[in-house]
Amino acid sequence: MTSRIAVAAGIFGALTSAVTAGVYVDFSARIMPSYGRMANAVGIARMQSSNRSIENGPFMLAFCGAGLAGGYLVYRLLRGDRATADVLLAAGGVAYLAGLLLTMVYNVPLNNRLAAVDPQAASSVDLWRDYLAHWTAANSVRAALSVGAVALLVAGLVAAARVHD
Repeated sequence: MTSRIAVAAGIFGALTSAVTAGVYVDFSARIMPSYGRMANAVGIARMQSSNRSIENGPFMLAFCGAGLAGGYLVYRLLRGDRATADVLLAAGGVAYLAGLLLTMVYNVPLNNRLAAVDPQAASSVDLWRDYLAHWTAANSVRAALSVGAVALLVAGLVAAARVHD
C-alpha cells in the first residue's frame, strides 16, 4: 500500500512538474521563436534577461520541489516499495529528474556562455544562432520529460486511490 507521504509527494510533484512543464513549453513554442525573429542583439539581450529573472522564488520552488519529490519517490522504490502506484510514482520521479539532469549538464552551460557575451558584438551572432537551435531543442526535451512526469505521477496517484477504495 502506498503511504500517505508518498501520495502527498506525488501530488506535490505532479503540480510542480506541471508548472515547470508549462514554463518549458512556453519557451519552446512561443518565447524562443519570438526571440529568434528579433534583431540578434535584441534577442540575445532578452534571453540574457530571461535567464537572470527565471531564478525567482515561485519558479525555483516548482523546479527544485519537483526534483525533491521525484527523488523521494525513487528512493521509496529502491528501498522496496513495489506496489503499482509506487512504480508509477517513481517512474514520474525518474522522468522529472532526467529533465533536471539535462538542465544542469546542457542548458545551464549554454546559458552561462550566452551570459558572457556582449549582445552588440558581431562575434555574438554565431553563438546566438547556435544557442537558439540547441537550447530550444534541449528545452523541448525537458518539456516532454516534465509532461511525461506529470502523466506518470497522476497515473500513480490514480493507482494509489484505487487501492484505497
